[in-house]
Amino acid sequence: VESAITAYRLALQAVGEIGAIFTDANSCYALAFKRNGVTVPHLETKAQTHLIESSNSSIRDNLARFNRRTKRVSKTVQMLEITLNLFFNRHLIKSPK
Repeated sequence: VESAITAYRLALQAVGEIGAIFTDANSCYALAFKRNGVTVPHLETKAQTHLIESSNSSIRDNLARFNRRTKRVSKTVQMLEITLNLFFNRHLIKSPK
């Protein structure tokens, strides 16, 4: 849940204003936002979260370094960044508008 608050703060810094927050139906998000003074409207819905969950699933399925620990896989931050850049550029994952 703290990662959701951290992600919210990072997104707020990046875009300046957030109109609404969409999460799945886990009640811990509402509690965390309330405890941390987040006043942005929070909507619990699968309709707005399925695209990002689909992207997360594709990343896990296609990038073995995120789900396997073998001798052949580098876990350095630099290699993870390179791999993610290649993946996103090939699949052209875009933010829904």
